[in-house]
Amino acid sequence: MQPPDIPQHSESIIALLEAVETDKQVMLKLGMAVVGADGGNFFPLDMMAFGALKRNISTSSAMIAMVKTWNMVCARTLLRTHIDTSLRFSASWLVDEPHTFATNVLKGQRIDRMKDRTGNRMTDAYLVERSTNDFPWLPKVYESLSGYIHFSGSHISDSIVSLDDAESKFSFEITDTDLKFPDSSWIEILECFREVTGMLAKYLHSYRITKDMAPEQLEAAKRDA
Repeated sequence: MQPPDIPQHSESIIALLEAVETDKQVMLKLGMAVVGADGGNFFPLDMMAFGALKRNISTSSAMIAMVKTWNMVCARTLLRTHIDTSLRFSASWLVDEPHTFATNVLKGQRIDRMKDRTGNRMTDAYLVERSTNDFPWLPKVYESLSGYIHFSGSHISDSIVSLDDAESKFSFEITDTDLKFPDSSWIEILECFREVTGMLAKYLHSYRITKDMAPEQLEAAKRDA
């Protein structure tokens, strides 16, 4: 139930929150499809897929909670985390041996210190660059949100309510709600959040398909990639 001192979001935002909740169920079904592929055989990349799916679902629940309580600071941090999950799982498509890659990740090796099949280090910036053709919105969103992972000027800006440079006057508001943002800001962050979920869904769906391929089909697909 909404606390009495917190206003209700608009119908557009409520509809998007419901869509994020629905997306969670869709992703869980996709995860079950991955499990059942190839007769239920289990591989190292399955474990990485389930880890990405778990983080996706957990972050989705947290995003719903943050928007409902008007917490834009944490919502933006969560969106950046959400991107990180999809982005780093996408690295599996840039290596020759995805299962070896997944095994190394499970052993604790850092993805940003590993190299793809062309010898490039798979830093976040490189993964963003490689994903730009499929997701043209990603570079701008990724850059704008990076300041929310570590304490930065983004957090200082969010605490400012008004600023008058001419008279050197400004006011701050220290609260756990961010009521100064218009509907458009909340809509933007939820729509982007759903796009990022779709990004992970694309890779999970692709993995499910490759699990069901015969060895010769898989090799042909690799050559065409």
